[in-house]
Amino acid sequence: MNIFVSGATGRVGGVLSAALKERGHNVRTIAVPNDPNKAAAEAAGVVCHTGSLADYDDVAKALEGVDAIFHMAAVISFQPTARDLLWDVNVAGTYNVLRAAAVESQKRHIRMVFASSDQVYPTRFARYRPTDENHPKEPYTFYGMTKVLGEDMVKFYHRSEKKLDISTAVFSHTEAARELIDPNGEYAGPAFYVNSRVRSLKASSTHHAGATSNSELTQILSILEPLVSPDEPLLLPVDANGLAHTQELVDVRDIVQGLLLIFDKPEAIGETFNLAPVSPVSLGQFIPYLAEKTGRRFVEAKIPVELGKTHGSSVKARSILGFAPQYSMFDMVDEAVAAAS
Repeated sequence: MNIFVSGATGRVGGVLSAALKERGHNVRTIAVPNDPNKAAAEAAGVVCHTGSLADYDDVAKALEGVDAIFHMAAVISFQPTARDLLWDVNVAGTYNVLRAAAVESQKRHIRMVFASSDQVYPTRFARYRPTDENHPKEPYTFYGMTKVLGEDMVKFYHRSEKKLDISTAVFSHTEAARELIDPNGEYAGPAFYVNSRVRSLKASSTHHAGATSNSELTQILSILEPLVSPDEPLLLPVDANGLAHTQELVDVRDIVQGLLLIFDKPEAIGETFNLAPVSPVSLGQFIPYLAEKTGRRFVEAKIPVELGKTHGSSVKARSILGFAPQYSMFDMVDEAVAAAS
């Protein structure tokens, strides 16, 4: 099959493209001219069309003759200054992919999988946990709002285009193993390391910081800023009762497993699936483990709220698709440390 993978130069798209190539498919993508990962994708056999998702003509050209689409590309940012970019890529870009896919579907059936995010749910303000696919989509971040709009567009095109069969995968926090031991990692840094957490809180919106008000955000920073240190200590956050916060995270390889199951199963067409771990992990277990394996110290701090708390249910994906995550956060640390040594 000829398969278009948007975001093939990124974390999920790169691993997905490799898996599709192993199956014998022809994979293509679209990449901006200065994409630092473009050369690596081309070396792996991915055909890269130079262009932008925000430009319909670029997208339409890249989708000519495709049989299937994995729309993985998105900008992930919680900074108010990134809102125009979030709109251009996540909303306008998704519309362009769907519009071009609809045109191609007039010539042949097109199978499509769209990547959404657990930020479509209200994280710490969820009405119930675990959060399943029936939970109201009530995002508290602009990024989450762009993904809700993407899901709504997907549903519209799936309903209105008879030869365009689309499914949605809602990702939990997704990382490659190596990222867990990087104090400057895009997500693992703020999640596990004091210095990076402080930088993230200062740059992000009030809600994404886990605060309900500016005064609460100021309180969180007043607790964490004195702990900042040149040796990049790990952070073990606990609540007022001394109970450790939790973390939900999925290995990128497990996400790709889920995407391929969605792609393969006819019963997945028109459906939405959370791709989440069976349960969150207590940071009271994980942070000491990460500290021991990496030789870093950790500091404990009482934080009044769990920052960005999530707990998604993958029961639907496990029961219908046979989704079975293989890599725990502890496995990921072991692998990353072994690879770095």
